[in-house]
Amino acid sequence: MVYKTLRSLRLCGVLLFLCVSGGMLAGCGEEPPAVRLAPITGGDQEPTMLFEGFHMVSTHAQEVEWEFYARAAQIYEKNHLAKAQDIKVVYWRDGKIVSTLTARRGIIRTDNNDMRAEEDVVLVSHEGVKLYTERLNWNQEGEKLYTDLPVKIVRQGSVLTGVGLEADSELKHVNVLADVNIRVKSLKELENFQAAPGPGKNE
Repeated sequence: MVYKTLRSLRLCGVLLFLCVSGGMLAGCGEEPPAVRLAPITGGDQEPTMLFEGFHMVSTHAQEVEWEFYARAAQIYEKNHLAKAQDIKVVYWRDGKIVSTLTARRGIIRTDNNDMRAEEDVVLVSHEGVKLYTERLNWNQEGEKLYTDLPVKIVRQGSVLTGVGLEADSELKHVNVLADVNIRVKSLKELENFQAAPGPGKNE
């Protein structure tokens, strides 16, 4: 299986690489990977591999789309899942980093590369815009972030809060779905927020 060889993966047309403890691929470092097979119990809910240190890279047409780092990860091959703790996701576009996400926990569907970050989720764009929430999903096919939970977005001292969100990885196009509340320093800042119409008020 691909996780046991720890070579490149091709899933749904997307090329992935696993780099464990910075040591599996060229340029990842020289330390040996801290990886082991999980005990075999026969249950589908048990992980098949355990990682201490985890690095996964998604590329398309030889361009890096995102990098996923974690302190620890568990692979569930039968369920096409990777669960991870203390995660960082770096989003790329046109060869440049456009945002960085951190969270306490994360899940990747290894069959389609969809992701979910949970607990103390913070996404910071390269322009300094910050998104705070408790759960944030990534749709690989649509290249879209979304959640149905409360969100807070901070941009140059102005703050938008609401419930539910759809956005791109750069936080240039942000759609807050309900209970929109915006506190701004200027009308120019108000124009920067692209919130959907709905209940809420401007302060």
